[in-house]
Amino acid sequence: MSSFTDRRADFAAVIGDGIAVIPAAVEQVRNDDVHHEFRQDSSFFFLTGFTEPDAVAVLDPTHPTERYVLFVRPRDREREIWDGYRAGVEGAIERYDADAAFPIGDLADELRRRLVGRTRVYVPPGRATETVTSAIAALAPLAQRFGRPVPAEVVDPTPVLAELRQRKHPEELAALRTACDISVEAHAEAMRFARPGIAEFQVQAAMEYVFRQRGSERNGYPSIVAGGPNACVLHYVENDALLGDGDLLLIDAGAEYGHHSADITRTFPVNGRFSPEQRAVYEVVLAAHRAAFDHAGPGGSLPAMHDAAVAVLTEGLVDLGLLPLGVDDSLAMAHYREFFMHGTGHWLGLDVHDAGSLRVDGEPLALEPGMTFTIEPGLYVAPDRETVEFTKLAVDPNERLERRLLLGAAEADRLEAEEAEGAETITFEVPEAFRGIGVRIEDDVLVTADGWENLTAALPVDPDEVEALCAESPRLPL
Repeated sequence: MSSFTDRRADFAAVIGDGIAVIPAAVEQVRNDDVHHEFRQDSSFFFLTGFTEPDAVAVLDPTHPTERYVLFVRPRDREREIWDGYRAGVEGAIERYDADAAFPIGDLADELRRRLVGRTRVYVPPGRATETVTSAIAALAPLAQRFGRPVPAEVVDPTPVLAELRQRKHPEELAALRTACDISVEAHAEAMRFARPGIAEFQVQAAMEYVFRQRGSERNGYPSIVAGGPNACVLHYVENDALLGDGDLLLIDAGAEYGHHSADITRTFPVNGRFSPEQRAVYEVVLAAHRAAFDHAGPGGSLPAMHDAAVAVLTEGLVDLGLLPLGVDDSLAMAHYREFFMHGTGHWLGLDVHDAGSLRVDGEPLALEPGMTFTIEPGLYVAPDRETVEFTKLAVDPNERLERRLLLGAAEADRLEAEEAEGAETITFEVPEAFRGIGVRIEDDVLVTADGWENLTAALPVDPDEVEALCAESPRLPL
């Protein structure tokens, strides 16, 4: 349990003489008396390693003996017959290193006792906040009568925990490496297994069989298995179409291991051979993928990787005849966003889109050893997009993103439409040969002291190597 002890110590150093109340996830009803598969809240797991629902951790760094307290479901023989074993109060101490533990029903009473004399409490928004504020309200009259303070400051610990989670401990990196290794093997099997005439979900089944066989307890996120034009839907999850001869297949999927998720995307020809147009688009994306790695080491940043990828993608789009203007104008007017509309990467760890900011005080966050993230450029030419109307107006994508975050999508859209009024437009015909092609390439990267390590490099990205892997026979029974 040393890694969890270390993480709690890091968190305690930040909150100082405050007290933190961190809730676990709760079970969610799927239908009637059936629940969705339970998965622990990532920040709660980060601090405790405890995997049961309906629990709360209280971290009190200045308490003389009970700095880490767990409130958990008590042992209950009847419920355990139906729902599975519980650690209970005793197990919370013996197996999860809590200094003290109580039944979850005692939380309100214990909080009232522990909040007396405190001035600051850390609690994330949600149901735990209500419990804390109710305890403070109940204490207020007594505090006033006896001159003892109660917390006047309620602080959201999410930013603190997000920053801590960005820098991985050795045990976390070991889990992430295993998740990546499993995912590499599973993607390779999917590339061997896919062929014209079978359904997307059959390829998904072959891949996820490898996940489970290799010890992954669950997927890191719903698998995207998108054949042909379905690859132009970024979060396509229906996975029910038949694969056609001549289709590309885009698979974005990752195994979870030790609560850490891999995130890999590969795009490959279902029949084993890229068409000239498919290869042309693929090679542009691959060049952008490689360009992003130039900014993946210490001192680099995710925004710098994105800018490098965008420059290469835009040049490629112009060369392919998919943009009406030159490279400089297409960049300045963000015309590339018609075919590349997402970021080039994100943090990776306990969550597939892991906690952490890309910028601090408006400046890109510099990468440090121990940080992990994805690199995932792509191009998507919608199958039904015969013409595109481009506006000849210089834009700042970062400014537009900030506006969306501050004002919301509806108001941002209104302002953008207002700005575009009266601007010259270009109606551009999208070359038919490229319509319906969607390509994304994604790898998982660790920042090291002297550079970076591609944790998923064992899965080929070179188009010739991809075709060679597709030509291999499946290793699972057909």
